[in-house]
Amino acid sequence: MARIFMNQVGFKPDSSKKAVLDFAGSDFSVKDENGKDVYTGKVSHFGTDEVSGEDTYVADFSNFKENGTFSITSGDAVSTHFSIGNNVYDKLMKDICKCFYFLRCGDALTKEFAGEYYHEPCHMGKATVYGEDTEPVDVTGGWHDAGDYGRYSTAGAVAVAHILYGVRFFNNLLDVDFNIPKVKGDKGNLPDILAEVKVELDFLKKMQRENGSVWHKVTTFCHAPFVMPEEDKEELFLFHVSSLATADIAAVFALAYSIYKDYDKAYADSLLEVSKKAYKWLKENPDELLFFNAEGSNTGQYDEAEDISNRFWAAASLYEVTGDKEYYEDIKYQKDRLLSFDKNATKKGYQGNVLTCLGWAEVAGLGSLSILLKNDGDDLNKEIKKAFTGEADRLVSNAKKNGFGLCMEAKDFIWGSNMELLKYLMILTVTDKKIEGKPEYKDAITSGLDYLLGCNSMDVSYVTGNGEKAFKNPHLRPTAVDDIEEPWPGLVSGGPNVGLQDERAKEVPAGSAPMKCYLDHIDCYSLNEITIYWNSPLVFVMAGLLS
Repeated sequence: MARIFMNQVGFKPDSSKKAVLDFAGSDFSVKDENGKDVYTGKVSHFGTDEVSGEDTYVADFSNFKENGTFSITSGDAVSTHFSIGNNVYDKLMKDICKCFYFLRCGDALTKEFAGEYYHEPCHMGKATVYGEDTEPVDVTGGWHDAGDYGRYSTAGAVAVAHILYGVRFFNNLLDVDFNIPKVKGDKGNLPDILAEVKVELDFLKKMQRENGSVWHKVTTFCHAPFVMPEEDKEELFLFHVSSLATADIAAVFALAYSIYKDYDKAYADSLLEVSKKAYKWLKENPDELLFFNAEGSNTGQYDEAEDISNRFWAAASLYEVTGDKEYYEDIKYQKDRLLSFDKNATKKGYQGNVLTCLGWAEVAGLGSLSILLKNDGDDLNKEIKKAFTGEADRLVSNAKKNGFGLCMEAKDFIWGSNMELLKYLMILTVTDKKIEGKPEYKDAITSGLDYLLGCNSMDVSYVTGNGEKAFKNPHLRPTAVDDIEEPWPGLVSGGPNVGLQDERAKEVPAGSAPMKCYLDHIDCYSLNEITIYWNSPLVFVMAGLLS
């Protein structure tokens, strides 16, 4: 069957616009809702590439700027509908922000705001400190991390960081109203995005011990079965502290201080106090304290090979908000350690410059964002800018190698490939908006968003509720058992993954191209799970796109 792949949500009038065909079309038409031809053009042949495995043809209609709802036809093939307009991404932006609200743990959901997705309070009991004979601890609140009900310090810190760096770079995020309960600050209600992030910050505060160190995670000993969150009654455990979690909390609370000080000074001061307390522990404990699960436990491990990038981020974030030269010296020390380690590492999954890595495991790129915000104009700042520009150019080069204009290589299609893409789009966005604007950066960002929203060889939008063929079966416990047909909107799927690590994923035909290693099935935790730090980079990218 001949197919036309395209962004199923739509385009801003002045952006580049294309559809990709998997057949040898010659002409194409843009049709309005009445079936009238409003634009015609010629299809260009790109050829076959390693990423998609398709012999692709491209229909470029960037010159068409009329507002409305349309479809593309070529021969007998018809695309999904899409829109063009300045407000075309308004729903998407609200959905991807509000999904964090639906992931709240504890008693923070109300029927007024959650509607049919409301559930009873969950995980309200105190947590046992694993392996210690101490009093249980109140760690209620925060966000469920993913398809499971665990809450993890490093993952939560990174998700918060993506969002808050989005606020720092593009303050239009502060204007997004996505219908959640209001939270009072010194000067009236907090913007919705800050009210939502505060839920996670307040939880992460509870994860800090008296000595400044931070527990790595709070979960039941093993993953809950597929039940609603309030039915998960197993004992909660706080698992041991890690230098990874402690550094990430030092970093993200300093970042949060830089924003919340303009809305609630006492709260912001408490954030900075937490940050400095965590950093003091790091200085007093210079040896890495990594994390591995207790024997028999199967909840998320979030292990990392080293804590250098975490310490680098912590120093950079605190330097950006305090200007203290002690942190500056620590930045340089950790950077040199990181680059030396990177050259000798064999376990790195990231393909580009480690100083631009924005994931949950390698977080040096987050520290680089703080250095860019500080913008001292010194050699360090210049080095970071050069790293981002070099990486952006690498990504643009990749985008030219496939008909979809996608900045990924075949080896990027790992578990959570859509986050790999979104990290890349963050790099391109920062480079384009804050370092050196180039048309090819903008085009690569647009093509990446097109891919996420349906212009891919699976012909699926990887964001629930956005696009005619949006995926509907995330690996997510509430969706599996809540008897509601549609999952809540705004969730980002992990996406294609050549590893196919779960049993259901083995149904993907052997030898499939990387872009085709996907199934929209609730069993596919290696392909179709959701998580907070797959949504958060999309929030950043969309803020940049709409700025």
